[in-house]
Amino acid sequence: MKLLQDERFLNIIEYLKEHQTATLAELAEYNGVSVDTTRRDIEKLDKDKMVKKVRGGATYHQADITTQRTSVREILNETEKKKIAAALKDYISDGQVIAINSGTTCALAARFLAEHYYRLTILTNNLEVMKIASENDGFNVIVPGGLLDIKEDAIYGEQCEKDILEYNADKLILGVHGVSLEKGVTDFRFKQKEVVQAMLKISGERIVVADSGKLGKVSCVNICGLNEIDHIITNGILESSLKEKYRQAGVNIRSVDE
Repeated sequence: MKLLQDERFLNIIEYLKEHQTATLAELAEYNGVSVDTTRRDIEKLDKDKMVKKVRGGATYHQADITTQRTSVREILNETEKKKIAAALKDYISDGQVIAINSGTTCALAARFLAEHYYRLTILTNNLEVMKIASENDGFNVIVPGGLLDIKEDAIYGEQCEKDILEYNADKLILGVHGVSLEKGVTDFRFKQKEVVQAMLKISGERIVVADSGKLGKVSCVNICGLNEIDHIITNGILESSLKEKYRQAGVNIRSVDE
């Protein structure tokens, strides 16, 4: 079966993450495509700072996520993020109002909801979530006004915050860049801070969806303390001592791999 471009990209990144370096021939065989196709894929990934192109092949390059558009970030840890999204079945019921912020994990969460629920109201500033949720005829989609953050494919600004505060949500699905015991929830998206804080205010239950690479990470923008979060859904194996520390902070942390 012929792989889509994003699937080839993901395979290349995962292969290089494991082996650190590979030739064009190795990557072409791994994806079942020609060397010319692989060369073009590597050139695109190098341009987006996802891998480093070298003579005759490529090496792994762990880029700063803040330099990457959502279209690039969304292929990172996709499998883990889908598993995290699927765990939302234990938190969300049909008929509820769900607030969802910007981010790639949130888009995958919206895809899961659209495919497994019949009737939800989705309040979001995330353009991809708007599109996905609109595909389900049983969903109502509420879109706040405001300015367009092109890099994040999201709406922001005072009007956006004001519109969000006009509603009440049962649950908030919150995608973040970092969450730690010391600093709580942090992010690198300056334009999105007040939007997220407005969503926190209107939501009855707040659920952080974050792959394990976000745990213990601190980004430059403080969003909220752990006292404003109810649940964290992540992946990987969590030490019992870490889970206990989050529990003591009032947060239920759950790994989809346990």
